[in-house]
Amino acid sequence: MTQEEIVKKRQELVHTMFSSTGDDFVRLVLENCRGGVSALSPEMRERMHAEEFSWEGFPWYKLRVGEPKGKTRKILYLHGGGWVMDSGVAQYNFAEYLATETGAEIWFPEYPIIPEHNGKQALDMAMYLYREMLKECPGEAIAMGGDSAGGGLAVSVALAINEEGLDKPNNLFLVSPGCNCGGTPRNAEEKAYEDLLLERDPIVSTRAFPTALKLWAGPLDIDDWRVNPMRGDLKNLPPMLVFAGGHEAMELGIRQFVEEAIRQDADVVYYVKNFEGHAYVMYYPYAREERQMIVNRLL
Repeated sequence: MTQEEIVKKRQELVHTMFSSTGDDFVRLVLENCRGGVSALSPEMRERMHAEEFSWEGFPWYKLRVGEPKGKTRKILYLHGGGWVMDSGVAQYNFAEYLATETGAEIWFPEYPIIPEHNGKQALDMAMYLYREMLKECPGEAIAMGGDSAGGGLAVSVALAINEEGLDKPNNLFLVSPGCNCGGTPRNAEEKAYEDLLLERDPIVSTRAFPTALKLWAGPLDIDDWRVNPMRGDLKNLPPMLVFAGGHEAMELGIRQFVEEAIRQDADVVYYVKNFEGHAYVMYYPYAREERQMIVNRLL
């Protein structure tokens, strides 16, 4: 199976799972998303000089291609997968792109996922890695990013960094981030828009979000900023670059997050590309302009 076929199969699985709810959602996750082979192939490991580590039994990697070309020496990257899947081929391909173009060392955790674990555990792992990064370089030499569920987690990590008074990263780059998956339409116009997006999006359905977010919350309240980062103090976050596809079901929630960030005077740039789907910046190599926008921020 080619990498393109693997990515397509993963996208189809996401749509099937997230079109379900409740126990059916959990069943589909456990039947389809466990016991697979790591997406980090031996060839990728060799090309990126991968070093493997562990945090409480969860693997994480240092990935490196060359030497830093600009201000960013390290990147903490948090993969997507709907809170239920480990990383896929597309995430590692994107990590390799970032490592190649910036020379930065990528720290890439396979963080705890639902239903066996929860978002608080994932946040704890990411914060451990960030503190370890700060032992090796200042925050101004670190960038942080993520796609989909990992993008939402990246914002929660940035909020936790502020809560602890740690040195902040230089940038947050977020690809179709799950920053406001508990968001709902605020009026009839937004409801009609959400319905249209659900019809258009071949990858993500928002129907399973209430079930997934309840599991992701774990011991926390679903409106806690560690679960839904839109509820946090966004004003003092690092500069954010946010992408979404114009045809993805999550665009309404992402747009609401960006509007709230702007209301709080956060430094945020939002880029939406018509006719594109969920996380298109990662999955489609032709998104050169968007990828270059990320790289330019990190150099």
